[in-house]
Amino acid sequence: MPALLGDIGVPMIAVYWPLAWLALVPVIFIEALVARRSLHIGWSSALGSTTAANVLTTLLGIPLVWLAWALIEMRFFAGPPGANHVSDMVRAVTLQAPWLPPYDRDLFWMMPLAALTLTVVFFFMSVAVEWLMMRVIYRAKAPREVRRWAWQANLLSYVVLLAIVCTGAYFPKPALDRVADRPVNFMLRSATNISRWLAGARAPRQQPQNATVSLLGTLHSETTTGDDHSL
Repeated sequence: MPALLGDIGVPMIAVYWPLAWLALVPVIFIEALVARRSLHIGWSSALGSTTAANVLTTLLGIPLVWLAWALIEMRFFAGPPGANHVSDMVRAVTLQAPWLPPYDRDLFWMMPLAALTLTVVFFFMSVAVEWLMMRVIYRAKAPREVRRWAWQANLLSYVVLLAIVCTGAYFPKPALDRVADRPVNFMLRSATNISRWLAGARAPRQQPQNATVSLLGTLHSETTTGDDHSL
């Protein structure tokens, strides 16, 4: 197994974020459909407003929430894998969900549970941000209608997103991985450097490169071949 996975575990931003980009089209369509029915607006208006809202939450909301949670994890909950006790596994897929420890053989089932934990947090972020955006766009609409849209639309869209993430994590996506490599590495470097700065240490000048391609390629080979998982 490459050193990346063995040394640092699985930063879930590398798994979740690129697949969230891929899910943008069905997510926008679902939320526009709900907006058209609940807010009584036309297709063009529904598609335009939900596209703006989802681009904001996907390109900025998800990585910023992940970064904040990853920094909290690094400060208070970081540590090597436990002794494979149930409590260690629960801790990993909840408190350590942003950056899973290197649990070797257990990562194939821990990733979907960590994705579920992240999805819950991202869901509430999206409800708040998209409700605020739609309130600004549709000022004439009753706040209750917009609030109901935000909950219903995001509940449906995040079910779809979670299914895409949990499925897509185990399939090769070389083109998507190449596109996502630079922004994902930027987030990994940012998390590491900010964490070191907060701890009072000097941030390193260099970080592992090509994290997305290496990580997702490794995860795919590990989960599809069933070969030896030892480091």
